[in-house]
Order: sequence, then C-alpha cells, then structure tokens
Amino acid sequence: MSFVATSKASPDSAVSQSRHWADIAETGTAIGMRILVLAYRVGGSWLFKICLFPVICFYFLLRSDSRKASIEYLHRVRTNATQLPPVTLLLCFKHFWQFALSLIDKFAIWMGKISVDDVVVHNLELVDKLVANKQGGIFAISHLGNFEVCHALSQSHPGMKLTVLHHTKHAEKFNQVFEQYTSKSNVQMLQVTDMDAALAMQLSEKVERGEFIAIAADRVPINNPTAIVSCDFLGEPANFPRGPYVLANALTVPILMLVCIKQQGTYHVTFEELSDGSKVARSEREAFICNTANKFAKRLEYYTCKAPLQWFNFYDFWHKAETDTDANKTQQ
Repeated sequence: MSFVATSKASPDSAVSQSRHWADIAETGTAIGMRILVLAYRVGGSWLFKICLFPVICFYFLLRSDSRKASIEYLHRVRTNATQLPPVTLLLCFKHFWQFALSLIDKFAIWMGKISVDDVVVHNLELVDKLVANKQGGIFAISHLGNFEVCHALSQSHPGMKLTVLHHTKHAEKFNQVFEQYTSKSNVQMLQVTDMDAALAMQLSEKVERGEFIAIAADRVPINNPTAIVSCDFLGEPANFPRGPYVLANALTVPILMLVCIKQQGTYHVTFEELSDGSKVARSEREAFICNTANKFAKRLEYYTCKAPLQWFNFYDFWHKAETDTDANKTQQ
C-alpha cells in the first residue's frame, strides 16, 4: 500500500470528491522508497524516521483532501474513542505520522526483523482447526493496523498458506520494492483487477488444498462500484464491498476477520469468525451477504476505536454511501 494522497483534480472540486479511492494518484517513486530501504538498513528505524519526517510533512501540508478526510474521520471516531483528545491539526498530523510508522514496521517485517515472538495472537485456534482439517478459508482484512505481520506469523505456522489479493494500479511501485526486499514466507501477493473465471478457478484450487485467501473488506471494488453493501460505520452509513462474502459463499468456506493493531509496542493479531462456511440457499444469499458485511463493519468499528490512529484510509470513506437498498437490489 502506498500513501493515499490526492486525486489529480482539484481537491475542492465536485469531481475530486466523487472519485473512487483507486483513482487517487499514487505518490512517491520506487527510487524514493529504495532510498528509505537503504536508510533503514544503514541506520535502522531512527534514520528511517529522520528521512521520512519531511516527506510526511510535505504530504500533510500540500494534500488538503487527505487532510480533510483524516479530520472528518477523527471527528467520527472520537465519538466512541474517548481516549482521543480534541480533533486539531496536530492530531491530524499524528494520524499521518502513525501511517509513516506503519511503513517502518512493513520494512522490518519484509526483512525478517519481526518474528512471531513479537506477535500476540488471539483466537488462533480458529485457524488451527481449519489447518488441521485441511480446510481453506477467506480472511477479511482491512486498512486498520499492519496486516503484513502475517508474514511473521507464517514462520511458525507452515500449514497456514496465504494468498493476498490486492490491486496493482494503486500500489504498483510499492509492490516492486516489496518483491525485491521481502523475506521468504508462506504469504503470496496476487495482483488482481477483475474477478474472472480463471481467477475464480485458481482461488478454488487453493482453498481445496487447505489454503487461505485474504481480501480487503473495507474498500469498494475497482471495476464494479455498485457491488456494495451499505453498513453503519462510526455513526453513518458507508459502502463496504460484497466481494469477500460472495467469494466465501461461492467457495463454501468459512470467512474470518483478521485484524492486527499495535499496542504498547506489541503487535496483536486477532481472528474472529464471520461465517462458518455452511452452504447458503440461493434465496438466503442476499441476506447472508448483508448480514456478514454488517457484522464485519461492526467489529471493524470496535477495533478502530481501540486504535483510532491506525486506520489508514485517507479519503472520503462515507461519500455517496447508499442509505437505501437500491444498490443491493442491483446485485440480486
């Protein structure tokens, strides 16, 4: 994931505000990120922070739409996250800086400097049971915290083979650096734009072998923006993707929510069951998708309030959220 900064249009224009998250221009270059890698390898996290600080200051000052989105989000989350101080520009900058710190963690994970000993895992028995039964599943992940910690987790769980579906248009440069420096693990990054028949067959073969598929459940789809479910999130309806639940139902596998947040220097990975993988009748599929998506949104809200500065969606998440069922009806 690269830094989500701004759209190519004026941030104050109506066009800018209506843009899909994937149309937001990717900032930074592969060369710049390699310089940061070098800084980390030479001077560790402190030199990395020194190099990254002016970059974050640059984005904070010049990317007004990302700043506005952060402030709006902080106002929403503060209603339930009572530990947050009043929303100011300083708190907004801290939100940006937390994203910068997450980049340091990503580099450390790639280079194998974060091991399973640095991770506390909650409800791992949910995964162990599936692995023991050679049963695959879907992991519904989010932009809360640092999902990449699963690379460290895979070191001690060789049976947990994981494929992460991600969109290349938005983070192509970041992925180039990732592939060059990442350490070996049982986690595979699979670049996806469309869910076609060939990809569906590939994913089906993976879960039949007892492997897991991770898919972001807090980003609406790229080429099918109507494939959404409106869920209450932080006090107002927001659009969430149908894809994770449609895929889980099609493959008849369990879907688990996977969250990783950092608390007092320790990574906490939590698994929660959203669906047990039971076959859903055709007449009940729409209810299954809506109910499971809303369950995910409710739990995401819970964990976001526990670590409010670690949710990294720097765009208008609530824009044009459907408040009725029209969008859902188009999918039936």
